[in-house]
Amino acid sequence: MNLLPIIDEPALFAKDINALIVADLHIGIEHEIFLAGAKIPGKTGEHQAKLIKLLKETGAKKLIIAGDLKHNIPVSSFREVKEIPDLIFTLFEYVDEIHLSPGNHDGGIKNFIPGDVKVHSSKGFTMGEYGIWHGHCWPSEEIMASKRVLMAHIHPQAAFVDGVRARSMERCWVRGKWNRKKAMEKYPKLGNNFVMIPAFNDLCGGSHVNDNGRRRIGTVLRNELADIQNAEMFLLDGTNLGKIKDNLVVGEKRFFRKKKP
Repeated sequence: MNLLPIIDEPALFAKDINALIVADLHIGIEHEIFLAGAKIPGKTGEHQAKLIKLLKETGAKKLIIAGDLKHNIPVSSFREVKEIPDLIFTLFEYVDEIHLSPGNHDGGIKNFIPGDVKVHSSKGFTMGEYGIWHGHCWPSEEIMASKRVLMAHIHPQAAFVDGVRARSMERCWVRGKWNRKKAMEKYPKLGNNFVMIPAFNDLCGGSHVNDNGRRRIGTVLRNELADIQNAEMFLLDGTNLGKIKDNLVVGEKRFFRKKKP
């Protein structure tokens, strides 16, 4: 198999193109958390160390970021201004190429990265048998025709509910196939399957893909182009949870005050 999830890490190694693939670093999210009233240590150094470790272990000479390298929009924080260029320059010591398919948080990203980074269309790009795009907008026909589509944006998580209704979440991979009848109304040619990439930054939160009451995000999920019910969930440690439809949890109840007559 050419596409290998790295055990206990939200990262893929594509052997055939010698690339490490990650998504949703959301550098600068700490500033948003600070504005909300909590001060936490910056995580960019931790992310940098982890990426370097993964690049060394895999020997990858390409790094592919499937969107949302930065976090704050429309105005970027001092963290993005300082930390993104430093991170990219450091990573170029270990790889020959860095590719970015911009996400919805990557507005103005070219102002933060050196020109050596290959910034592709937000509709995605192809490399080898893979179509790679962030997931917030409609992908190109070329992406959907790729043998395997890699997408981010959803921040997939598996939700677990215990006997006293306590809920916990774990980041997960989602692998599935297209709802061909629905998808081919928009795309004349479809590849074999898709893989949802979990968020690299664990501060991001996520979408509980097995929550039956949760609103779907991303164009292909929201418009039912993906056969999400028959897709499989895998935890970062490799545990196969089976199909989403066999692991559904009841949506969280929300209570609202009744309006006075």
